[in-house]
Amino acid sequence: MSTHNVAQALRRHAQTQPDAVALRFPVKGYRTDAPAWDAWTYRDLDHHSDAYARGFQQQGIHTGDRCLMLIKPGLDFYAVVFGLFKLGAVPVVLDPGMGLPALLKCIEANGPRVVIAEAAVHAIRTFVRRPFASAEVFVTRGTRWFWGGANLTQCHVPSDEPFELVLREATDDAAILFTSGSTGAAKGVASKQAMFAAQVDALQQMFDFQPGQVDVQCFAAFAIFDLCLGMTSVLPSMDLSKPATAKPEDILAAIHAHDADVCFASPVVWQNVSRHALTTQATLPSVRILLTVGAPIPAYLHRRFQQILSDGAQVWTPYGATEGLPISWIGTEEILGGTWDRTAAGHGTCVGRIAPLAEVAIVPVTDEPMADWSDVEPITEPGVVGEIVVKGPQVSPEYKDADEANRQAKIRDGDGFRHRMGDLGYLDEEGRLWFCGRKKHRLQTADGMLPAVPVEGVFNEHPDVFRTALVGIGDSGSEQPVLCVEMEPGKAWSPEVEAALVELARGTPHDGVVQRFLHHTGFPVDPRHNSKIRREDLKVWAEARCADLLRRAS
Repeated sequence: MSTHNVAQALRRHAQTQPDAVALRFPVKGYRTDAPAWDAWTYRDLDHHSDAYARGFQQQGIHTGDRCLMLIKPGLDFYAVVFGLFKLGAVPVVLDPGMGLPALLKCIEANGPRVVIAEAAVHAIRTFVRRPFASAEVFVTRGTRWFWGGANLTQCHVPSDEPFELVLREATDDAAILFTSGSTGAAKGVASKQAMFAAQVDALQQMFDFQPGQVDVQCFAAFAIFDLCLGMTSVLPSMDLSKPATAKPEDILAAIHAHDADVCFASPVVWQNVSRHALTTQATLPSVRILLTVGAPIPAYLHRRFQQILSDGAQVWTPYGATEGLPISWIGTEEILGGTWDRTAAGHGTCVGRIAPLAEVAIVPVTDEPMADWSDVEPITEPGVVGEIVVKGPQVSPEYKDADEANRQAKIRDGDGFRHRMGDLGYLDEEGRLWFCGRKKHRLQTADGMLPAVPVEGVFNEHPDVFRTALVGIGDSGSEQPVLCVEMEPGKAWSPEVEAALVELARGTPHDGVVQRFLHHTGFPVDPRHNSKIRREDLKVWAEARCADLLRRAS
């Protein structure tokens, strides 16, 4: 019997708290010192998403249709998403920050039947037809010109009668969410109806989220979780596809204007906000939970926020990926209370205790597929590094239309699948998970495998260093470790800094491992979080730089 629909949570909140604010979005052109906000209640959002579901149905959008969504975030963005959910259609969400060539490649691979997009996207598809060859229904947000189809306003068909939700099976697709492509080709992750419900349930258990709480949300897609939890989601004035460009004063204005309980943004946003807040002596007395995902954050960022947040408030860093979230979680208290000492000593980054509903195993490192879990011998000894494998209802069982990616990342386990995270790590004696870097970023030296993150943790402790990245020069099996170093703003690289870095490694497991240090003025990073270092690019740069230095020396 079909019993699932993501929009059931929205309908429930519209019935139990119809006048509670669901969404706030900045009025275009407001002054930072006097912010103005558009707002919809849960009744409004339910009503408008009903109208879109009805209109989409009239336009020929069917249950199960893949619906490419490339419209800018705003109030109607969420009404469109929930309208598709209510119809049982499947929103396809891509990150525009991946660039046009990669975007077009993902669209072609996914084969959407429906395209709901800004006018600029439709203009592109009239000239670049192949990626959109599967599409039959076209909806334009904004001015529709010569390319046909409906305008989004035509798809808004109000009625006094609520739209009847189309119920789906637990294993049916709720959405297809593309990975960022920051560590490989972007892939479409199948977010199942039951998976989405499990993610909401796990987040509620972890953080005790309650209806009525206010979340300043800097990830457009994550606002959907807020809405399913009955919270008020406030989207600040920023380009949500380019978090590094967000102005700290705009983020602070959103938090202060609504006395936010919760704030969610990528590490680069909190780096900039914390610097600004300390400079201007701003505090965040209302915030109890500050969340960040995308990359581990340094201890000094936790220490900064201890000066900005009230007593008892913490910065939390849930671990996971598009394919499975949340998997584990850890906060300021535990990090500064002991785990960071081990990080600074070269033992990796603790990402915390296992999240509700999740199961984690560590398996031997290999680049070969693992077809069946019965053939795998997990590592049971605490502290031994291997590949992280996860299981649970919040974990996606498949990539869409990507047989090779599924063969590489999925392990059949009875009637279900486990997912290989592609991350290296280990479990400690207390059952906490430690992150040691991406598997593809490991070095293969003459002395064996060398994970990157434990080494970097030692050198990141230098107060003038913003971040480091370990890359290998030479052939696999004889790679030479090279540490790329990015300095804090206003701090200069010097021989004295290099000597201090060498000294930091004394007495750690990585003493003498790094023989060459290279200063880099600004690491290449992923577009989604602006925090994941593009080590493949740094490796190419380091190889060229080392070759150039060798030529000069000779």
